[in-house]
Amino acid sequence: MNRFERKITLLAILGIVILLSLYSTSIRTVFTSFTSKLHSAYLDMTHTFETVLDNHLLQIETIERLKKDLRKIEKRLLKCEEEAVLYRSIRKSLEITPDKNSTYLVARPEGYAMIGNFQQLWLYRFENYDPMKNYGVIKNGFAIGIVVEKKMRPLMILAGDPECIFAVYVGESRAPGIAMGVDDRHMVVKYIPQWLKLKPGDEIFTSGLDNIFPPGIPVGRLLYTKKMQGFQNAYIKLYGDTLHPDFVWVVSPATDAKSDS
Repeated sequence: MNRFERKITLLAILGIVILLSLYSTSIRTVFTSFTSKLHSAYLDMTHTFETVLDNHLLQIETIERLKKDLRKIEKRLLKCEEEAVLYRSIRKSLEITPDKNSTYLVARPEGYAMIGNFQQLWLYRFENYDPMKNYGVIKNGFAIGIVVEKKMRPLMILAGDPECIFAVYVGESRAPGIAMGVDDRHMVVKYIPQWLKLKPGDEIFTSGLDNIFPPGIPVGRLLYTKKMQGFQNAYIKLYGDTLHPDFVWVVSPATDAKSDS
Protein backbone atom coordinates (compact mmCIF):
# COMPACT_ATOMS: atom_id res chain seq x y z
CA MET A 1 0.00 0.00 0.00
CA ASN A 2 1.43 3.38 -1.00
CA ARG A 3 1.26 6.57 0.95
CA PHE A 4 -1.83 7.88 -0.91
CA GLU A 5 -3.86 4.79 -0.21
CA ARG A 6 -2.93 4.99 3.43
CA LYS A 7 -4.22 8.53 3.62
CA ILE A 8 -7.50 7.54 2.01
CA THR A 9 -7.98 4.68 4.48
CA LEU A 10 -7.25 6.92 7.47
CA LEU A 11 -9.68 9.53 6.17
CA ALA A 12 -12.43 6.92 5.76
CA ILE A 13 -11.91 5.63 9.30
CA LEU A 14 -11.92 9.18 10.62
CA GLY A 15 -15.17 9.87 8.74
CA ILE A 16 -16.85 6.82 10.20
CA VAL A 17 -15.77 7.82 13.73
CA ILE A 18 -17.09 11.35 13.21
CA LEU A 19 -20.36 9.99 11.80
CA LEU A 20 -20.81 7.66 14.72
CA SER A 21 -20.03 10.44 17.16
CA LEU A 22 -22.65 12.69 15.51
CA TYR A 23 -25.42 10.15 14.98
CA SER A 24 -24.71 7.47 17.60
CA THR A 25 -27.91 8.23 19.53
CA SER A 26 -30.12 7.85 16.45
CA ILE A 27 -28.34 4.71 15.40
CA ARG A 28 -28.70 3.28 18.86
CA THR A 29 -32.38 4.21 18.82
CA VAL A 30 -32.93 2.53 15.48
CA PHE A 31 -30.96 -0.50 16.55
CA THR A 32 -32.79 -0.68 19.88
CA SER A 33 -36.17 -0.33 18.17
CA PHE A 34 -35.27 -3.07 15.72
CA THR A 35 -34.07 -5.45 18.40
CA SER A 36 -37.16 -4.64 20.54
CA LYS A 37 -39.49 -5.50 17.66
CA LEU A 38 -37.49 -8.62 16.98
CA HIS A 39 -37.76 -9.63 20.64
CA SER A 40 -41.48 -8.87 20.72
CA ALA A 41 -42.02 -10.89 17.58
CA TYR A 42 -40.08 -13.74 19.15
CA LEU A 43 -42.21 -13.58 22.30
CA ASP A 44 -45.41 -13.47 20.27
CA MET A 45 -44.31 -16.40 18.19
CA THR A 46 -43.31 -18.34 21.31
CA HIS A 47 -46.67 -17.59 22.96
CA THR A 48 -48.54 -18.62 19.83
CA PHE A 49 -46.59 -21.86 19.63
CA GLU A 50 -47.20 -22.61 23.30
CA THR A 51 -50.91 -21.87 22.88
CA VAL A 52 -51.14 -24.12 19.84
CA LEU A 53 -49.22 -26.84 21.68
CA ASP A 54 -51.43 -26.52 24.77
CA ASN A 55 -54.56 -26.67 22.63
CA HIS A 56 -53.20 -29.71 20.82
CA LEU A 57 -52.39 -31.47 24.09
CA LEU A 58 -55.79 -30.48 25.47
CA GLN A 59 -57.45 -31.91 22.39
CA ILE A 60 -55.51 -35.15 22.80
CA GLU A 61 -56.59 -35.38 26.46
CA THR A 62 -60.19 -34.58 25.49
CA ILE A 63 -60.15 -37.21 22.75
CA GLU A 64 -58.76 -39.83 25.14
CA ARG A 65 -61.35 -38.92 27.78
CA LEU A 66 -64.15 -39.08 25.21
CA LYS A 67 -62.87 -42.46 24.01
CA LYS A 68 -62.97 -43.78 27.58
CA ASP A 69 -66.47 -42.36 28.06
CA LEU A 70 -67.54 -43.94 24.77
CA ARG A 71 -66.19 -47.33 25.85
CA LYS A 72 -68.12 -47.04 29.14
CA ILE A 73 -71.29 -46.08 27.26
CA GLU A 74 -70.83 -48.98 24.82
CA LYS A 75 -70.36 -51.35 27.76
CA ARG A 76 -73.51 -50.04 29.43
CA LEU A 77 -75.39 -50.28 26.13
CA LEU A 78 -74.35 -53.91 25.70
CA LYS A 79 -75.47 -54.59 29.27
CA CYS A 80 -78.82 -52.90 28.59
CA GLU A 81 -79.26 -54.92 25.40
CA GLU A 82 -78.40 -58.11 27.26
CA GLU A 83 -80.91 -57.28 29.99
CA ALA A 84 -83.54 -56.41 27.37
CA VAL A 85 -83.04 -59.79 25.68
CA LEU A 86 -83.19 -61.44 29.08
CA TYR A 87 -86.42 -59.60 29.92
CA ARG A 88 -88.05 -60.54 26.61
CA SER A 89 -86.95 -64.13 27.09
CA ILE A 90 -88.46 -64.22 30.57
CA ARG A 91 -91.74 -62.75 29.33
CA LYS A 92 -91.94 -65.22 26.48
CA SER A 93 -91.01 -68.20 28.62
CA LEU A 94 -93.37 -67.47 31.50
CA GLU A 95 -96.67 -67.01 29.69
CA ILE A 96 -98.96 -68.45 32.31
CA THR A 97 -101.44 -67.19 34.86
CA PRO A 98 -100.22 -68.88 38.04
CA ASP A 99 -102.69 -70.88 40.11
CA LYS A 100 -102.84 -68.98 43.37
CA ASN A 101 -103.13 -72.27 45.25
CA SER A 102 -99.73 -73.45 43.98
CA THR A 103 -96.24 -72.04 44.37
CA TYR A 104 -94.53 -70.88 41.17
CA LEU A 105 -90.84 -70.02 41.09
CA VAL A 106 -88.73 -68.71 38.23
CA ALA A 107 -85.81 -70.98 37.37
CA ARG A 108 -82.95 -70.78 34.90
CA PRO A 109 -80.82 -73.62 33.49
CA GLU A 110 -77.18 -73.71 34.54
CA GLY A 111 -76.03 -76.15 31.87
CA TYR A 112 -76.52 -79.58 30.37
CA ALA A 113 -76.08 -82.45 32.78
CA MET A 114 -74.55 -84.59 30.05
CA ILE A 115 -73.14 -83.59 26.68
CA GLY A 116 -75.40 -84.72 23.86
CA ASN A 117 -78.51 -85.03 26.00
CA PHE A 118 -80.55 -81.87 25.53
CA GLN A 119 -83.33 -83.09 27.80
CA GLN A 120 -81.48 -83.00 31.12
CA LEU A 121 -80.16 -79.75 32.55
CA TRP A 122 -78.92 -78.54 35.90
CA LEU A 123 -80.88 -75.64 37.30
CA TYR A 124 -79.54 -72.78 39.35
CA ARG A 125 -80.77 -73.37 42.87
CA PHE A 126 -84.06 -71.51 43.04
CA GLU A 127 -85.77 -69.96 46.03
CA ASN A 128 -86.91 -72.40 48.74
CA TYR A 129 -85.52 -75.39 46.83
CA ASP A 130 -86.23 -78.62 48.74
CA PRO A 131 -84.22 -81.66 47.54
CA MET A 132 -86.86 -83.92 49.08
CA LYS A 133 -89.49 -82.70 46.58
CA ASN A 134 -90.13 -83.24 42.90
CA TYR A 135 -91.36 -80.22 40.97
CA GLY A 136 -93.20 -79.69 37.73
CA VAL A 137 -91.74 -77.53 34.95
CA ILE A 138 -93.95 -75.19 32.92
CA LYS A 139 -93.13 -72.97 29.96
CA ASN A 140 -95.53 -70.91 27.83
CA GLY A 141 -98.37 -72.42 29.84
CA PHE A 142 -97.47 -76.04 29.00
CA ALA A 143 -96.05 -78.85 31.12
CA ILE A 144 -92.61 -79.63 29.68
CA GLY A 145 -90.73 -81.57 32.37
CA ILE A 146 -89.99 -82.24 36.00
CA VAL A 147 -87.29 -81.32 38.53
CA VAL A 148 -85.70 -84.02 40.67
CA GLU A 149 -82.80 -84.08 43.11
CA LYS A 150 -79.46 -85.43 41.96
CA LYS A 151 -76.22 -84.92 43.87
CA MET A 152 -78.17 -82.52 46.10
CA ARG A 153 -78.76 -80.27 43.10
CA PRO A 154 -81.96 -79.53 41.13
CA LEU A 155 -81.92 -81.50 37.86
CA MET A 156 -84.50 -80.61 35.23
CA ILE A 157 -85.59 -83.58 33.12
CA LEU A 158 -87.58 -82.43 30.12
CA ALA A 159 -90.55 -84.22 28.59
CA GLY A 160 -88.58 -85.80 25.76
CA ASP A 161 -86.45 -87.87 28.15
CA PRO A 162 -87.63 -91.39 29.14
CA GLU A 163 -86.79 -90.49 32.75
CA CYS A 164 -89.41 -87.74 32.70
CA ILE A 165 -92.50 -89.38 34.20
CA PHE A 166 -95.66 -87.74 35.54
CA ALA A 167 -99.39 -88.47 35.84
CA VAL A 168 -101.86 -87.23 33.21
CA TYR A 169 -105.44 -87.45 32.03
CA VAL A 170 -106.34 -88.08 28.39
CA GLY A 171 -109.35 -86.63 26.65
CA GLU A 172 -112.77 -85.61 27.92
CA SER A 173 -113.16 -88.96 29.63
CA ARG A 174 -110.10 -88.09 31.74
CA ALA A 175 -108.53 -91.46 31.10
CA PRO A 176 -105.68 -91.79 33.64
CA GLY A 177 -102.18 -92.70 32.57
CA ILE A 178 -98.48 -92.16 33.14
CA ALA A 179 -96.64 -89.99 30.60
CA MET A 180 -93.02 -90.87 29.71
CA GLY A 181 -90.65 -89.15 27.31
CA VAL A 182 -89.95 -90.50 23.82
CA ASP A 183 -88.10 -87.64 22.08
CA ASP A 184 -88.01 -83.85 22.19
CA ARG A 185 -91.46 -83.59 20.54
CA HIS A 186 -93.28 -86.69 21.77
CA MET A 187 -94.31 -88.65 24.86
CA VAL A 188 -96.16 -91.89 25.38
CA VAL A 189 -98.92 -92.25 27.97
CA LYS A 190 -98.88 -95.77 29.38
CA TYR A 191 -101.21 -97.92 31.50
CA ILE A 192 -104.45 -96.41 30.19
CA PRO A 193 -107.37 -98.80 30.83
CA GLN A 194 -108.12 -100.58 27.57
CA TRP A 195 -111.89 -100.13 27.69
CA LEU A 196 -111.70 -96.31 27.70
CA LYS A 197 -112.37 -94.76 24.30
CA LEU A 198 -109.74 -92.33 22.99
CA LYS A 199 -109.50 -90.55 19.67
CA PRO A 200 -106.78 -88.64 17.82
CA GLY A 201 -106.76 -84.99 18.78
CA ASP A 202 -107.73 -85.60 22.41
CA GLU A 203 -105.91 -83.26 24.73
CA ILE A 204 -103.57 -84.54 27.41
CA PHE A 205 -103.25 -82.53 30.64
CA THR A 206 -101.73 -83.09 34.05
CA SER A 207 -103.87 -84.90 36.62
CA GLY A 208 -102.04 -83.65 39.70
CA LEU A 209 -102.30 -87.11 41.29
CA ASP A 210 -98.53 -87.53 41.48
CA ASN A 211 -98.08 -84.35 43.52
CA ILE A 212 -95.70 -83.00 40.87
CA PHE A 213 -98.00 -80.74 38.83
CA PRO A 214 -101.24 -79.06 39.76
CA PRO A 215 -104.14 -80.50 37.73
CA GLY A 216 -105.14 -79.15 34.34
CA ILE A 217 -101.81 -78.05 32.80
CA PRO A 218 -101.85 -78.84 29.04
CA VAL A 219 -99.23 -81.37 27.89
CA GLY A 220 -100.04 -82.25 24.28
CA ARG A 221 -102.52 -83.87 21.92
CA LEU A 222 -103.16 -87.50 21.06
CA LEU A 223 -101.76 -88.84 17.78
CA TYR A 224 -102.72 -92.53 17.98
CA THR A 225 -103.17 -95.39 20.43
CA LYS A 226 -101.71 -98.87 20.58
CA LYS A 227 -103.27 -101.88 22.32
CA MET A 228 -101.16 -103.57 24.96
CA GLN A 229 -101.86 -106.55 27.28
CA GLY A 230 -104.68 -105.26 29.45
CA PHE A 231 -103.87 -101.61 28.72
CA GLN A 232 -103.45 -99.17 25.86
CA ASN A 233 -100.69 -96.69 25.14
CA ALA A 234 -101.36 -93.21 23.77
CA TYR A 235 -98.68 -91.54 21.70
CA ILE A 236 -98.85 -87.78 21.95
CA LYS A 237 -97.27 -84.71 20.43
CA LEU A 238 -96.07 -82.16 22.97
CA TYR A 239 -97.35 -78.60 23.01
CA GLY A 240 -94.29 -77.19 24.73
CA ASP A 241 -90.77 -76.50 23.48
CA THR A 242 -88.23 -78.72 25.24
CA LEU A 243 -85.19 -77.62 23.25
CA HIS A 244 -85.02 -74.00 24.43
CA PRO A 245 -85.83 -73.96 28.16
CA ASP A 246 -84.06 -70.67 28.85
CA PHE A 247 -86.48 -69.66 31.61
CA VAL A 248 -89.19 -71.81 33.17
CA TRP A 249 -91.70 -71.90 35.95
CA VAL A 250 -90.95 -74.48 38.61
CA VAL A 251 -94.24 -75.33 40.26
CA SER A 252 -94.98 -76.83 43.65
CA PRO A 253 -98.61 -78.03 43.86
CA ALA A 254 -101.10 -76.72 46.39
CA THR A 255 -100.73 -79.69 48.74
CA ASP A 256 -97.00 -79.00 49.05
CA ALA A 257 -97.59 -75.31 49.54
CA LYS A 258 -100.02 -76.04 52.36
CA SER A 259 -97.73 -78.53 54.06
CA ASP A 260 -94.94 -75.97 54.01
CA SER A 261 -97.00 -73.31 55.73
